[in-house]
Amino acid sequence: MNLFTHKEQLSPGHLKIADFVERNPEDILFMTEQEIADRLGVSIATVSRFWRAVGYDNAKAFKIRLRTSEDTTPALKLNKTISRMDTDSLPVQLLEASVSHLQETLSHMKQGDLEHAAAILAEARRVYVYAPGPSAGLAELLSFRLSRFGLTVIHLAGGGHEILETLMHMQREDVVLLMCFTRLLPEAEVILDYARDTGSKAVLVTDREDLLYGLATELSFYVSRGELGEFHSMVTPLLLMEQLVLAVGLRQKEQALSKLELLADLRIRYADKLPRG
Repeated sequence: MNLFTHKEQLSPGHLKIADFVERNPEDILFMTEQEIADRLGVSIATVSRFWRAVGYDNAKAFKIRLRTSEDTTPALKLNKTISRMDTDSLPVQLLEASVSHLQETLSHMKQGDLEHAAAILAEARRVYVYAPGPSAGLAELLSFRLSRFGLTVIHLAGGGHEILETLMHMQREDVVLLMCFTRLLPEAEVILDYARDTGSKAVLVTDREDLLYGLATELSFYVSRGELGEFHSMVTPLLLMEQLVLAVGLRQKEQALSKLELLADLRIRYADKLPRG
């Protein structure tokens, strides 16, 4: 976690503090200047002068910046969210937060968009899914469910040039579903650019309202996941994936049911060789 620039200009004592802060950002939020001084073997005056040396009025100003930093760690996000809650009623608080996220998500959804997305997925030759980081689990669920209906789902690599190995096979009859949370990654920009070149449809799922406009997508869905810097919930993206699956199933009900019936028959046929765990 790189919090400071021009570290070469810091004194040996301040450099020692900077290195400790970068390695232990979660601890710093809850430490006093005296605790930092004792931990590092420097004077409290050295710690007090450190904040101005790196561009902040005091320790409080630095901690505010740390809590709102785009580089903030998952642990910091979770600490920020939990610190505002009554731990005795944490389940209730989380449930209320989830309801709020669901209501906000629903308010952004246009009538007919879900059915439109289901039609795009059901009619596609192949469904490409880009779901980096924590959204990878959503892609696995979507792939598992849609594959049962006979759809071909292709996972795109999370990052780097490896994504091109799969992307080059995309054709006009295909659709790509992108999950872009927190920010638009360069890989997502590449996917959208190539989809535009091939004439493939793109469907975006994001928690950034500003990404709903100006991108070359057939449809965009906004999901509320919490404020920037907080622990981000996956409740609303998960519900949206389930809704898409159900909408696809309803759209091709007979085909979906026949596939599920075939699955049931196969389970019975091979129950002795492949028992369910």
